[in-house]
Amino acid sequence: MAESLLQILQKLKDAQSGLRQELENLRQRNKELEEEALNARRDAEEADKRREEALLEVEYLKVSHRLADSPDTIVETRRMIAGLIRNIDRCIAMLKE
Repeated sequence: MAESLLQILQKLKDAQSGLRQELENLRQRNKELEEEALNARRDAEEADKRREEALLEVEYLKVSHRLADSPDTIVETRRMIAGLIRNIDRCIAMLKE
């Protein structure tokens, strides 16, 4: 027998309710994934920054090893270079004023 109009409407209503719930679930999952993607981007940026700092440190170490033969000389050379950098920073600050 053919379904009555009320039965068809009830099925449509049930399907609509299911679709609404599925839509809400998808919206929630989308929000979670967007937050996860944002966190991943931040982590990637931080990792890139740490990598750049590490590469710079490696370059400084290479230069310092070229400048001195012994570890004590390297330490003293690095201190001198750090002092020169501080002086340059102070000069730049004074020029800005």
